[in-house]
Amino acid sequence: MEGRKQGGIGFFEIICLLTSFAGPSAPRPPATAMERGNLTIGLGHNIRRRRKELKLTQAELADGIISVPYLSLIENEKARPKPDILNPLAKKLGLSVQDLMGVTDEDTLRKAESLIDKIRSSLVFESYDRAKTCLKELRELSARIADPGVLMKTDLIEINFFIHFFEEEAYRNQLKAFETRWDNLESNPNIWVWYLRIKGNIHFMKDQFDRALLYYKEAEKVLPQVTEELEKAYIYGNLGKTHLLLSDPSLGILYTEKSIEIMLRKDRWLEMCTLLNILGACYTHKGDYRKAILCFERVLRMSEQFTFSKVLVSRTFHELGVCHLKLNDFGQAIDYLHRSLEVVNPDQLPNWERGCVHQVLCHTYLKTRDMDRALHHVREAIQLLEGRERLRSECLIFLGQIHYHHGRYMDFTRCYREAIHSFLQLGTAEKVAHASHTLGKYYIDIGKTEEGVRFLLQAAEHYNQLVPCFDFDVELTSANPSPG
Repeated sequence: MEGRKQGGIGFFEIICLLTSFAGPSAPRPPATAMERGNLTIGLGHNIRRRRKELKLTQAELADGIISVPYLSLIENEKARPKPDILNPLAKKLGLSVQDLMGVTDEDTLRKAESLIDKIRSSLVFESYDRAKTCLKELRELSARIADPGVLMKTDLIEINFFIHFFEEEAYRNQLKAFETRWDNLESNPNIWVWYLRIKGNIHFMKDQFDRALLYYKEAEKVLPQVTEELEKAYIYGNLGKTHLLLSDPSLGILYTEKSIEIMLRKDRWLEMCTLLNILGACYTHKGDYRKAILCFERVLRMSEQFTFSKVLVSRTFHELGVCHLKLNDFGQAIDYLHRSLEVVNPDQLPNWERGCVHQVLCHTYLKTRDMDRALHHVREAIQLLEGRERLRSECLIFLGQIHYHHGRYMDFTRCYREAIHSFLQLGTAEKVAHASHTLGKYYIDIGKTEEGVRFLLQAAEHYNQLVPCFDFDVELTSANPSPG
């Protein structure tokens, strides 16, 4: 949304970008034993990266050593400088020749790979402290790594960390630095797809699903050139989840199943369980509750066989609660939703996830006409969902329904108007349509025809954009027969 997947975000394998050190005029000879022990990688990339770090122009670096066009060839890996050129370049850049050549011990690269995987796992388990510790160690290790591929991935996993834990200023600064530090990202499909996914995740975490989808679809176009099977799985998973939230569960199922297929081949059981929750949610949205429950029960069975995080179990109980709510099995829904909160310590779930559970509990108690409990949970949800505008606005709809039930009609219209304004800003057509429909009918009923027609026309306009689906009810319930 990995960008943050629900239940998992990240999970990328280290790739070393092996770049020929030989110039265009001569083929590279077979690797010597020393070269096989170390990897010679990315001289040109390293020269360009270091030059930019020092804020030097090509003319300033080349001055007194070589011509600017020849430096450009070197930086683009199209020329191989001799020692009488490389030595003064290294001196001017304040690095050793070995650092510029990108010779990194294989053990160091393996350790970096291990640390990145630990950070991914920590993000799945919502373990902020462990992820932060590993990230610090990886950063210290990166000082001994010259391979641009590994350095780019180190930067990207750090940005991913900040996105996952909603540290907006940090990820904005890091992303800007990354884009300044590295260019020609499109030349490496694996890095380019990861970068696009992170850009999509930023919008996803802000509930800007249409914008997120644009980045994920752009990444999908590159997948035929991507060698990382897991990276393909992450893009498919993000596409599945985004289509679900954009009220297109059929496409959500298609993409999520493609992701699950890859995860099964790679024995990535934790990620597969996260995807099964998404798949189950797609079936819930389509109304195929039997298939949905089978997905969720499969996750719970696997959680008993493997040492899975209780966070994953909590999310599965949450989805089961939503499914039983749609089945009008309110008692079972309430039981699962409370178990979702009870199975983990409060600090193990992000605030927004706990807010989502309280939101669904509010919706369930609205269905049972238990307005006191509904009000309690919607207040909890609104407090916990700060910064998640779409979810908070959905809570305003439920709060408005509670006000309507008690005859507080001014508060009801205020909540609905505020929510509709937010839904319009977010571009969520389904929610604009439903909320405008409700408010338009209300105004017609109380004789404010002009206002009612305006909202009904707005509802019709946005209904036209929808795949048929179900969200909150259009009809209102009241303790009184009419607004009066």
